[in-house]
Amino acid sequence: MGDVFVEFFSDEALENIMVLLQYKPERIIYLGHKHNMITKKMKSLRKFAGITSPDTVLEFIEVPRDSLDLCIQTIDDICDEYPDARFELTGGGEMFLIAFGYVSASRNTRTLRIDPYTGTEMDFSEGKAPVSTKTGVQISVAENIVLHGGVLRAPMNNWRFTEQFREEIRTIWGVACELRHNWNKHLAVIEEVVKNYPADEDGVYRLPKAALRDAVQILQRLNEAGMMNFCRFEHSRVVFRFKSKQIREIVTKTGNILELHVYEVATRPPTEFTDAVVGAVIDWDGEAEIATDAYPDGRPRSETINEIDVILMRSAVPTFISCKSGRADSKALHELETVTSRFGGRYAKKVLVMATPCDASTSGTSFFKQRAKDMHIWVIDDVYSMTDAQFLRKLQRIQGA
Repeated sequence: MGDVFVEFFSDEALENIMVLLQYKPERIIYLGHKHNMITKKMKSLRKFAGITSPDTVLEFIEVPRDSLDLCIQTIDDICDEYPDARFELTGGGEMFLIAFGYVSASRNTRTLRIDPYTGTEMDFSEGKAPVSTKTGVQISVAENIVLHGGVLRAPMNNWRFTEQFREEIRTIWGVACELRHNWNKHLAVIEEVVKNYPADEDGVYRLPKAALRDAVQILQRLNEAGMMNFCRFEHSRVVFRFKSKQIREIVTKTGNILELHVYEVATRPPTEFTDAVVGAVIDWDGEAEIATDAYPDGRPRSETINEIDVILMRSAVPTFISCKSGRADSKALHELETVTSRFGGRYAKKVLVMATPCDASTSGTSFFKQRAKDMHIWVIDDVYSMTDAQFLRKLQRIQGA
C-alpha cells in the first residue's frame, strides 16, 4: 500500500484493471478523454474495484483530446504531486501517449506494462533494462461481468458438482455419444412426453410407449447405465424414477448434457482454467439486485437478459462458449458475438461447440465456417467423436494455455 499508479483510460475494460489486481495500490489516477471516459464505464470500474481492492482510491481526470499542451501539463502536475508515481502504458489515447513521451524525455518516469492476455509485466523504469515477470492476476466470471457493467444472476439450474455427479455426467455423455444424432431427436420426444405425463408426488413417471415411440431406447440405456432408481417396461408403458433430480434435469431438457460435458471436462483438476460457470445468466444493466417488475408509474420494466452456456476464465481472460447439440446457424454466431463483445471485449475468446459434425448440422457449411472465421469465433464440432483429452486440448489451445 502507499503506491500511486497512473493509467491511461482505455475503451477495453480489462486494460484498466491490471495494476489494480497486481498491486492493489493506495491510489490509481485514470487519465482519459470525454469520448471514452463515460460515466457508465467509470461506475462499473468503481464497482469492480470495490469488490477486488476496496481500499484503493480511484481518481478520474478528463482532458480534451485535442489539447496536447493540457495533456502535458496534467502529466507534469501528477509527476510533481506524486514523484514516485508509476505509469502503466497499456491502452489510452495517442494524445496522452505523445504527451507522456514528451514529459518522460525530461523526467525520470517509472513505467510498466501488464499484458492482459498473458499476465506478463514488463518494467521499463528509467536506467534499467526491461524486466519481465509473470503476474498471478485473476478474476472470477462474476467479477468480469461486473467490470463490463452487468450482473451475473443465479443460473437456471443450480447444479451441484459432487464427484458422484461428475461421474454421472460422464456416464450420460457416454450414452449420448453412442446414440449421436438420435440422442437429440429422442430427448426432444421425452421432453414433450414428460410435460404431458408429469411424475407423481414420489417422482415416479408412467409414460405410454405409444407416445415415446423409439425414444424408449434412451430410457433403456439409462437404466442399464444405473441412472434410474427403478425402471419397469410394461406392456403399454414405462414406469420409472430417476436416480436424482439432477439426472432428471439432464434427461428432460435437450442440450443440457453437452453444456455439462463441456464444463465437466474443462474443470477437472488439475485445470488451466481459474473459474467457470455453466448456464450463466447475465443482466445487462447491472441492476439485478434492485430490479422490480414495474416502474413506479406501472409501466413494465424491460431488462436485457442473456444466457451463455459456459464461461471459462484463465487468469483475467474469459472464454464465452455456446453449445449446440443440434443445428447451428448464423443467428447463433451473432448472438455469441454480441454477448462476448459486450462482456468480454477484444481479449475474450468466442467458441461454438457442436456435438455433431458441422457439415451435417448446417446448411451452407462453407459460408457458415467462413462467417465464424470472419467473426473470430472458434468452432469445435463433432464433439461426440472426440475423447475428453482431445476436447480439452482444443479448449486450452484457444485460451493459449
